Amino acid sequence: MPIDARRWLWILLLTAASVFVTLGMACATPFAALATLAALHMSRRDGLALIGIAWLADQAVGYGLLGYPRTANSVAWGVILGVSAFAALLAARALADRRRGRGGLMTGAAAFVGAFVAYEAVLVAATAVLASGAEAFSLPIVGWVLRVNLLSLAGLLILHRLAVWIGLVTRASLGARATVTAG
Repeated sequence: MPIDARRWLWILLLTAASVFVTLGMACATPFAALATLAALHMSRRDGLALIGIAWLADQAVGYGLLGYPRTANSVAWGVILGVSAFAALLAARALADRRRGRGGLMTGAAAFVGAFVAYEAVLVAATAVLASGAEAFSLPIVGWVLRVNLLSLAGLLILHRLAVWIGLVTRASLGARATVTAG
């Protein structure tokens, strides 16, 4: 299969996995997990494409299947979710690039923490301008979102290993991005 076809198939498979989580977890798309995987194992261009396509899929599922309200506030929150997902990618990428070569597990952990904090920080900052209930950022809710992202990241990393094993994902198909391994 041509490299470009593999790249796009991989991006679409990851998007499908995120939609599966969104449907299963009542609109909790694991953007921090996707951003971490992209930062660790994808080229900058493919990471941006993944986050953008996953965000569009999240919005389509939300408005098309889950019945999100069609209000200006809801649309604004959708845009903020996109901004927060891209912020998560930028943070994860910056931390992964700084730590690369110092051990895969610590690099992955730093990238994930950066992605999650950036994602949540943008959402919290948006509450200064957009209507939102304070309970959306209560410790139990943030803890639940953290668990969804951690479990999703574990699943995505397993999916990545399988994709490498079957030859769908290679260094060439990832834009020659160095692969981080646990260790």
